[in-house]
Amino acid sequence: MKKYLFSIGIWFLIVPLAILNGILRETLLQPLGAFSLPVSGLLLCACILCIAIQLIPRIPGLQARDTWLMGAIWFCLTNLFDLSMYLMEGQSFWAYLQTFDLSSGNLWVLVVLTSLLAPSIGFRYTVFKSASQT
Repeated sequence: MKKYLFSIGIWFLIVPLAILNGILRETLLQPLGAFSLPVSGLLLCACILCIAIQLIPRIPGLQARDTWLMGAIWFCLTNLFDLSMYLMEGQSFWAYLQTFDLSSGNLWVLVVLTSLLAPSIGFRYTVFKSASQT
């Protein structure tokens, strides 16, 4: 149970980066027009993966099978956080669902899939890196 709490703590480190990413998109990336949303999505995915690669392997007693449940937890937390932001801004659940429409240029679906897979990727990257160094 403790390792899952660690993973939730790691997920909470992603939240400020996601907020900063949104600020960056609205201030600096806006001149890119239609490209600002995809660039922002890819940047957030990279941040999530970097944090997972650096911190997930440091969880004591972690095994590969644990990372799938951690990914599911991150997936749920990511969606709940974003949905709550939409609802607090007075937007509807249906507006939130529109973020999953790739034709709009929004890569949110990639972000939540990255959240799902990042703990496993982080763990496996470290295992692969260790194996290749021996």
